Amino acid sequence: MRIVPQLDTYPRLVRFGQTALGKAVLLVAFAVGLRLNSGFLYPHAWQEFTGAVALMTYFPARRRLLLSLLSVLHMLLFHSMWLNSDFLEALAKAEGQATDWTLPALVAGIIAAIFLGFVRLFEFIRRVRTPSMPFVAKRPVLCLVTGYAAVLAAAALLPLSGMIRLLLWAALAVVGPYLWFFAYALKDATTKTPDGITLQLGALRPFWSSAVDVFTPVPKGAGNLRRIEARNPNDLSIAQLKAIKLLIWTCIVNASLHLLQVFVYGAPSHVLSTLGWGIPTLRVPEISVASQHSVPLYLAWASVIANFASTALYITGTGHVVIACCRMAGFNALRNSYRFLYSRTVAEFWNRFTYYFKELLVEFFFFPAFTRYFKKNIRFRIFAATIAAATIGNMIYHFLKNFAWVAEVGLWRALMGFQEYAFYASVLGLGIGISQLRNADRKRLGDDAPWWRRALATGGVVSFFALLGIFDHERSYHFGEDLRFFLRLFLIPV
Repeated sequence: MRIVPQLDTYPRLVRFGQTALGKAVLLVAFAVGLRLNSGFLYPHAWQEFTGAVALMTYFPARRRLLLSLLSVLHMLLFHSMWLNSDFLEALAKAEGQATDWTLPALVAGIIAAIFLGFVRLFEFIRRVRTPSMPFVAKRPVLCLVTGYAAVLAAAALLPLSGMIRLLLWAALAVVGPYLWFFAYALKDATTKTPDGITLQLGALRPFWSSAVDVFTPVPKGAGNLRRIEARNPNDLSIAQLKAIKLLIWTCIVNASLHLLQVFVYGAPSHVLSTLGWGIPTLRVPEISVASQHSVPLYLAWASVIANFASTALYITGTGHVVIACCRMAGFNALRNSYRFLYSRTVAEFWNRFTYYFKELLVEFFFFPAFTRYFKKNIRFRIFAATIAAATIGNMIYHFLKNFAWVAEVGLWRALMGFQEYAFYASVLGLGIGISQLRNADRKRLGDDAPWWRRALATGGVVSFFALLGIFDHERSYHFGEDLRFFLRLFLIPV
């Protein structure tokens, strides 16, 4: 018996979803689902998203063109969440520059210049496919990421001031949120049949990516959109029914997260207070509080478990909302989080928990390392490529994402504050790599195995990620305290 019915497998529903009335009903259900899960969205997003998918539902022949138009207008004109405007305004004030209409005009000029430059680069890479082509055409993503990192380091280290410093950091603030979207587009440009620049714009932060503050492309660029697009009314109806089913799941996740915050952390609940219900709470401290204070051992362990549960529920909920919007628009994308609590290995959990982030690391770090190095030793080759992705690529991704923090504290202090996340990524890479090596020659523990073996395997995997979550901080100067907290969990005196 399933908690949520498999709506997309009911032939009558699929046929109904292809009619004009059925499409209207699905759009209303989609709007209601987004409204019920508005905690995972910015204000009024459900209205904007419903309008966008309605256009793409009733004009499916122009779906990709509408996606480009809606994404560009939505992200650049009507929604500035992707651009850290507070950071730019504070920087302008610090450099003695005007913060009136001239600042938005300056930023708009920078955006236009960067997009024009990207268009020229994309067209150049798409057309220049000869053996003697320049290095930037052979390795466009490598040039993009290293170039951005070099400019970030220069902006932090060079003694710049005034308008020059503002221009440099504004350019970094514009490119940063688009960095990996640009990377997927440039990779698509190297294929035999890439989309033109007009359709590529729809994959550069599509409108559903603004549901949350994401730097990871979902799905994986224009190439992935081509493969998963609904080709006929039947495919569209199935994809939209899957979207509704996913929003029902999100309601369950949302309710679970709310109950956890109320009954475990003691957060206020307006709904329960209005009903006049007393709310007994466990008063478990946040893990950041527990690690900085001497709390009883049972509370320390409770904070670790609650932190894992709340993180898992939040990531699952936000991912479900994004994928539901994608499916409703006619693109049958895979889920970002899928049955990760059924995982029996660390590597399997990592693949199921944040699928699109894992795919980004595999695409731009694992495969390049795997295809170039240690070709004579296949086991070490896989292990080294895993470290390149889950550790090195993971650190590069998260450090470059925090460009505003680098501007605030400086490069060296930012690197010092990043050492805890570097430890986290190193342990994660080792855990995934060892998991792959240990299970390379083994048969996966199937559902027919004894329940206690499956429970032990899953419990060990969940424990690994729950304990590792203690160190999942990108900007922290409390690495020593968190390490001592971890040791205290096992009664190791420090």
